[in-house]
Amino acid sequence: MKPHILQLVPMNNSIQEQINQQFTNHIHIDELPSADILNKAEAIITNGVIGAPTKMLDKLPNLKLITVHGVGYDNVNIELIKQRNIKLSIATNAPTQDVADMAIGLLLDVARQLTLRDQFIRAGRWESERCAYQGTSVSNKKIGIMGMGPIGRAIAQRIAAFDNEVSYTARHQHTDVQWNFVPSLLDLAKQSDIFIIAASGGDNSRKAVNKEIIEAIGERGFLINIGRGVTVDEEALIQALQNKKIAGAGLDVFANEPHVPQALKDLPNVIMAPHSAGATYETSKKIAEKILNSLELFFAGKPLPDEVKL
Repeated sequence: MKPHILQLVPMNNSIQEQINQQFTNHIHIDELPSADILNKAEAIITNGVIGAPTKMLDKLPNLKLITVHGVGYDNVNIELIKQRNIKLSIATNAPTQDVADMAIGLLLDVARQLTLRDQFIRAGRWESERCAYQGTSVSNKKIGIMGMGPIGRAIAQRIAAFDNEVSYTARHQHTDVQWNFVPSLLDLAKQSDIFIIAASGGDNSRKAVNKEIIEAIGERGFLINIGRGVTVDEEALIQALQNKKIAGAGLDVFANEPHVPQALKDLPNVIMAPHSAGATYETSKKIAEKILNSLELFFAGKPLPDEVKL
């Protein structure tokens, strides 16, 4: 008898077919199914936004495995799954390169005002007006990166190629990287022309980038966030952008996804993406392969290479 799986997020088509063949897969994108399916489900495929909160877990009495379509698991109730001995696996390193690319893309867009210039042409204004936009160079700058995991390292490698000086802060200094370690988040912000957040979320980092740190970046500085929205005090960021305490922001993540404050939408010095930095065909397939691998190994009684040790 095939194990019952509950799938809450879309998957790469080729891997989807394999999962459907090997398991009894109940696909209910973004919503929970009826109680009879919930009672049967031994594994779920979720993502960082949906997660596995208490209300969901309470409806899944036979759940044994949570697989995450991505690397974030902020909305998984870790204490509860530990109590119930439910295993958790993520797609370790699968989105690293594409997320790093998105950080650079957001930076180039907001600093060089690419979207504004595109809109200027599409509105037919070039025919009657001189383009008044003046961007900011992203070369020969001081870059501060919050977080030096795989994504932070990939961003550092890319941004250093623009002849930039790279520094970082993290929970501890990494002896295997060449970048300059700055223990204080505030000190890093003060010395940075461009401040990039690549840190994981969680209660320890909630609103760690507060009003003081945001304003320390300076009126000509930019903030880029491809980490977690809760890491930034969103209201303080809005006020800093409105009052020109910083020059602009590029955001792929937000504090209360998918809800984005109208104030952010109204600002011309903000470029936004809907938490989709890893949304490429290549990353989607890598993630799906890791999910399939976790499912196969788990139900074969074998160790999970991408298990989160709780």
